[in-house]
Amino acid sequence: MNKSIKILLAVFAILIALYFLFFRSGEKVSTDKLDAKLFVADSSKIDKIEIVKNNETVVLEKVNNQWKLTKPLDYAADTTNIYLMLKDLKNFTIESVASENPAKFNSYLDTVNNSKISTYQEGKLLGTFILGNTQAGDNSFIKKPEDNRILLASNLTAALFTKPSKDYRNKFILSIQPFSVSKVSFKSNDSSKVDFTVSKDSANKWNIGGDSVSTSVMEGFLNILANFNTDDFKDTVMTTFPVPTYSITVNATGTPTVINLYKEVSTDPNAAPAFITQVTGNNQLFRLFSAVASQLMKKRSDFIPPPPPKTTK
Repeated sequence: MNKSIKILLAVFAILIALYFLFFRSGEKVSTDKLDAKLFVADSSKIDKIEIVKNNETVVLEKVNNQWKLTKPLDYAADTTNIYLMLKDLKNFTIESVASENPAKFNSYLDTVNNSKISTYQEGKLLGTFILGNTQAGDNSFIKKPEDNRILLASNLTAALFTKPSKDYRNKFILSIQPFSVSKVSFKSNDSSKVDFTVSKDSANKWNIGGDSVSTSVMEGFLNILANFNTDDFKDTVMTTFPVPTYSITVNATGTPTVINLYKEVSTDPNAAPAFITQVTGNNQLFRLFSAVASQLMKKRSDFIPPPPPKTTK
C-alpha cells in the first residue's frame, strides 16, 4: 500500500469519526464559546418583571419603592416571592447548550405552559428568555427568543415564574394586636343563631356575661387576627350586600373592625366550600375556605366548654 492510499484512508477515518460525533446523534453541536450569564442584573436595580403565559400577562413593578402587581390588575405584591425572583434573576448562570435541534425543542419547552420572562432594570429592558421545563431542583431549560438553541440554566427555579397572577398578590387582610383588643362580638344569621360578646375587664380577665374565659383560649383566637391572610380573592364588585352569614366585631384602639362572612354559592359541584369576606375599610373582597373561616366563626362553647353531663346514681 503506497503512501497516498494510507493518507486517504486516514482522512476517511477522521471524516467517519466526525460524522458519528457531530451528526449521528441528531444534534448540531456548537463549538462557540458559551457566555455564563444571559444578562448581568443588579437585584436592587431591577424595577419590572413581565411574565407572559397562556395569553395572560403578569406585570410586577416597583412603584415609589414598593413592589406592586400592575397587570392584570393593580394590587400590592407578595414581596417574599418577589425577592426570591430577584435573587434568581441576578444569580442564574448558563451551564450548557442542551439542544440545537428544533425537532427536539418540545421536550424542553412546554408549548402550552412555558413563560416568557422579560426583566427591566432602571426602566430599560435588560433581557428576555423563554422558561421551559425543570431539569432538577433549581435547574431549568431556557431559550432566548431570537436564539435557535435550548440552554440549561442553574440557580433558576421555574416555579417562581409560572404562578397564576393571584399568587403574586399580597394575601394580607388585617393585623390587630392582641393587647389592644378590649371586646369581640360574634353574631350569626344562620341556624346556629350565635350572638355573644367576649369582654376584657379592668383586671385584664376575659369573660362572657360574667363567665370566665381561659386566657390561653382567648389569646389563641386573638393571635389569628394578629396576622390574618386570605386563601384567595374575589374581584367582583359588590355595591350592596345581603345580611352576612356571620359577623365578628373587634373593638380595639380606634374604630371597631367588622369582619363579615357570606357563604359562597357556587355552580361548580367540585368547588371547595368557601366564604366571601368583607372587612371594614377595605374595598377588596376575600375568599376564605371553610377551614380558615371556621377559625373566626366561633360559638360560645368554643370559649366556655359546657359542663359535663350529670351522672345518675
